Amino acid sequence: MKKFFALIFLTAILICGCQNEGKQINSFDDLKHARIGVWPGGLYEKLARNHFPNAQYISLEGTGDFIEGLKQHKIDAFVIGKAYADNFKSMGIDVKYLPQSLGDAPLSYIFPKTERGQNLCNQMNEFLAKVEASGELDALKKKWFSNKESDKIFTRTPSTGTLGKITIATNADGAPFNYIHNQQVVGYEAELIDKFCAAYGYDYEIKVEFFPAMLADVTEEKVNVGMNAVEIMPEREQNVYYAKPNYIEQAVVVIEAEYAGGENFFAAITKRIQISLLDENRWILLAKGAEQTIYITLASIIFGTLLGLAMYMLYREGNRLAKKIIDGIYRTLQGVPILVMLMFFYYVIFGSVNVPASFVAVIVFSIVLSVSVFIIIKDGAKSISIGQTEAALSLGYSGRRAFMKFILPQIVRNSFRQYQLALNITLMETAIVGYISVQDLTKMADLIRARTYDAFVPLIAIAIVYGILSRLLMFVTDRIEHKINPKNRSREKILEGVKL
Repeated sequence: MKKFFALIFLTAILICGCQNEGKQINSFDDLKHARIGVWPGGLYEKLARNHFPNAQYISLEGTGDFIEGLKQHKIDAFVIGKAYADNFKSMGIDVKYLPQSLGDAPLSYIFPKTERGQNLCNQMNEFLAKVEASGELDALKKKWFSNKESDKIFTRTPSTGTLGKITIATNADGAPFNYIHNQQVVGYEAELIDKFCAAYGYDYEIKVEFFPAMLADVTEEKVNVGMNAVEIMPEREQNVYYAKPNYIEQAVVVIEAEYAGGENFFAAITKRIQISLLDENRWILLAKGAEQTIYITLASIIFGTLLGLAMYMLYREGNRLAKKIIDGIYRTLQGVPILVMLMFFYYVIFGSVNVPASFVAVIVFSIVLSVSVFIIIKDGAKSISIGQTEAALSLGYSGRRAFMKFILPQIVRNSFRQYQLALNITLMETAIVGYISVQDLTKMADLIRARTYDAFVPLIAIAIVYGILSRLLMFVTDRIEHKINPKNRSREKILEGVKL
């Protein structure tokens, strides 16, 4: 454990201490062959390519990735909306943007291409026309796009829910449009849609997920509305309905400003911990994410172990055809990446069924673990002499009872370390469940990173949490192994119930 924390500390020093020289950018002329960060497939990328066709474009997923890429000189600049860039400056991030604009980017809510989606879109257009005419829309813009943080207070409006409940998806990583504040999604679009729901009598819930997952959930009608300052693009209009623009953004090129400096290493680390974990009680997000991670891991361990054992029993007692089918299934599953399985189950198998994403994650990880359990039992059974089974059969035991009473306990004892490793791998692999809208430990770290524009502290924090969870898992399974190992039992315990 000491070595683990020492490695984390050494990594911190290396990350914070390494500084590389970036390319000097002063005007659009300096961007002709620069490395430019963009959101993949978005309007900002399209505008940038029109201006700088010979530049190198690097796809990044979130605003935090842009800032980190610029700080670490992995990119020379990035293209984003002016409101985002102003927010970076108001938070003290050492960036600035060039005065020229690349063009306008109309932003809107998106809706599924269904009858209900069309109705919601029409209602939103009607609502936007009303608040624009009344001046309420301009008041919201003034509130959220100013530098006065004390004005940015959002209290959810009570709703009668007379028209039912709608589900809204957002990435929540783009202040001032949508972001996390005190464990709540706030921002310009968040308050605007809150007023819309109150006006039309909708109750609502907000799901926080990756942007690609949000787009997929809207097109599959797993959610009713997508809000993420989505640029209006003709290519996307084939799959979703756009409401009329609620904001016209300017695309600007953000570059690194001159670093102010002035803090030593330990003061800088303390400040970053304060901002990333203590301000707004952001550590609670990590606690909630850890809760989801623990739930998915434990549920997958229970069901995956039982499924693997059940499949082996079917394999053991089945005919030749059954064995070939089971072998084929498990060999196929071994060759499919877990992320692909997660997305296939969530968007295809359960695409038309509104089930919790965490439930889908448990199913997938249970199946993946069952493959390991099946192989462990199958290989373990080969190492045990057939004579033991024959002896049990001669004493009147059935084949199943002989296996469960005499063979399986030996397999468990001999192969427990392999099983223990499979459990630990399951825990580590749950880090990808954020791709299907599960707010696990890794996803919560991404939300913190998107709010603070600092990757270092959130990533170190979840590395420590995963390390602790892994050690706890190993401790519990070590105790189980100690209990089931006959070498650790007394002679009296072994002979309990035996007449001598």
